[in-house]
Amino acid sequence: MIVIYGKSACPYCVRATKLAQRYGLEYEYKNVDYEQFRTELYDLKEDVTTVPQIWWHGKYVGGYTEFASEIENTRNYGDVSSF
Repeated sequence: MIVIYGKSACPYCVRATKLAQRYGLEYEYKNVDYEQFRTELYDLKEDVTTVPQIWWHGKYVGGYTEFASEIENTRNYGDVSSF
């Protein structure tokens, strides 16, 4: 499962969700415009300054660029053993 933390009007957040959809990957989007998700994100990673912030099977991936690279370089898209 992919968890994408993003916010409204963020083009890279939209790109991240569309990329997950394109590859048929299951994901959950958490909008940090809502305090509960913003708090949740800061509990996971204190030094967040940008979105999206993405986790895949509980492993921190990074932002959109790192997520796209992970998809391109992971043979079985998100297979935990490939990390």
